[in-house]
Amino acid sequence: MNRSVRTTLAIALCLVLALAMVACTAPATPAGPAGSTPAAIRIGTLPTEDSLPLWVAERDGLFAKAGLNVTITLFQSAQERDAALTAGAIDGEMGDLIAAALLRDGGVPVKVATVMLGATAKEGRFGIAVEPSSTVTDLKGLAGVPVGTSTATIQEYILDKLMESAGVPAADVKVEPTPKVPVRFELLMSGKLAAAALPEPFLSLAALQGAKILADDTTGENISQTVMLFAQKYLDDPAGSAAVAKLLSVWDEAVATINADPNSFRALLVDKARLPQPLADTYAVNTYPTAQLPTQDEVSSILTWMKSKSLLKTDITYADLTWTAPAQ
Repeated sequence: MNRSVRTTLAIALCLVLALAMVACTAPATPAGPAGSTPAAIRIGTLPTEDSLPLWVAERDGLFAKAGLNVTITLFQSAQERDAALTAGAIDGEMGDLIAAALLRDGGVPVKVATVMLGATAKEGRFGIAVEPSSTVTDLKGLAGVPVGTSTATIQEYILDKLMESAGVPAADVKVEPTPKVPVRFELLMSGKLAAAALPEPFLSLAALQGAKILADDTTGENISQTVMLFAQKYLDDPAGSAAVAKLLSVWDEAVATINADPNSFRALLVDKARLPQPLADTYAVNTYPTAQLPTQDEVSSILTWMKSKSLLKTDITYADLTWTAPAQ
């Protein structure tokens, strides 16, 4: 057996074992009948601020109070998270509309249950920064300049929309593929990238360390949302549907607690979202939206962009991607 074959088999075995470990963290069935054991929901997330209400609910016992057994698994990349959902190792995940559309287009039917962050433009800042020594002062100065970002993602979508709003022709928007945000940040700060598209908290950290933020998405059109999505198979089970409806009620309860005093949750955010130490005492904690779906216009805009990039093989509609809890 040659070395490349052995390497490929080793990678495949590691992925299988990782998914098996996730699958063993909670029961595979969504819920039992009323009055039986707590309803089980397995949620995958990334270590970002979007999931703060879930962590508050976990810490404060709100899930158990609602009769839910929620397991939250942290993944280090969107690829690992989506692989776990595809394998059935988790029931739902923190993602975005592009991830949801790509999963469905790839034969993994999912539906969005709520926006997690980004119901308004002011929630969940994302922006474009230039390296500290740059003399560029606006986005038009980046026409033809490679900007570091991940491709075929919500980050590239936001980059394109911000550049479009600044009047930069689509043909002049150049991308330097840099998938990992921490790597992108380091390349920007060392001057190896002229510009980079960054989410929070890296955008604030870049500004703190001398980078210049040329634009962000907190004004004007609302162009970025993170969402909680679930496998359609899970939602089609009446027990799973009832469990998610309860989860959304718990989400609202945790959101009300956070929004009453956001900055009092900074320590939890530092712990769970691995907030960079220089921001640990100053980072402004978001307020969060109550459970709600993205608008039809927001979804349509993203689907249109995906088609323009040839990212979709099938036609996907708003109804395909969204789920509303049944009336009780």
